[in-house]
Amino acid sequence: MMERKLPHIFCGSYASLLLWLLCAFVSCDIDDDLAECPYNARLEYWYTGLDRANVLPNYVYRMDEFVFDSLGVLRHRRELAAIKGGAAELQLPPGRYTLVAWGNVDSCSRVGEAKIGETRLEDISLYAGGKALESTERLYYGYTGFRIAGRGMSRGRVDMVHAHLKLDVTVRWKGRAPADTGDFYMTLSGIYPKYRFDPRFEVEGFPYPDVRYYIPGRPAGCEPATCKVVAKMDITRTVNARFVTYRLASDDHPVLQLFGGGRPLIREIDLEKYFRTMQVDLDRNLRQEFSLVVEVDAGGGIVVLSARVSDWVEGGTIGFGN
Repeated sequence: MMERKLPHIFCGSYASLLLWLLCAFVSCDIDDDLAECPYNARLEYWYTGLDRANVLPNYVYRMDEFVFDSLGVLRHRRELAAIKGGAAELQLPPGRYTLVAWGNVDSCSRVGEAKIGETRLEDISLYAGGKALESTERLYYGYTGFRIAGRGMSRGRVDMVHAHLKLDVTVRWKGRAPADTGDFYMTLSGIYPKYRFDPRFEVEGFPYPDVRYYIPGRPAGCEPATCKVVAKMDITRTVNARFVTYRLASDDHPVLQLFGGGRPLIREIDLEKYFRTMQVDLDRNLRQEFSLVVEVDAGGGIVVLSARVSDWVEGGTIGFGN
């Protein structure tokens, strides 16, 4: 008996129907099909630098997210790995909410007391403990408000911004350099390693003005601290160190000093003069990454200059006399 074959058009329609049914069961993208979806809000995490592309996985390896209701009460907290396409996927009652996210909170920083249903947005903080600190994490901060309606899917975007300072310092001598004692270290005092969860400044994105970034503020009464890092002398007899700590503000007076052989090798340098003269708005600048060279002459006079020119810092020199 000859086998009967189904018409080609019927087979194609049947395959299309199966594909449609499969997608209907696994998809959460259809606003009217929320019964099959485990969340009713999806907020994508973004970090773009100077481009439109999302390069978040290159900079953020974990995320701590917090959601507060319209009264500022904590309703959700979660830790997640920041993988490609990372997003906050939330199931919440209808209403207005605020999401705060911290990237890369690890062993150096910790979150203050945070209890679901009790802790309020204005009371919670992130901080690094102690008066004397080593370098902290390269933190990132995101903040956004969103609304969940009675039905449908709420979507949004959380743009992350630097919540850390990276400061590279090279000290070189125009005369005779000190002996390499092998115990060099640098200190940066007058920093404030504590953040509020709510932002202090809103900044228009550059070069894309449709993007808004938020800079975290500090709690009232925040005490200054000192960051201490190991420094090394290289074959050119210059000493190098890197600080990674919490952001500076325009009114801060970060004081730099180098030690070796159990004594200070240069006098204290208040970097506030440098940033002010260079017209760097530390309150609102989006990326606090600076490379400085400190030149010491035979009489102890000091000149501070930028090691490079970037989009956030203009090069130049600042002299500090005897």
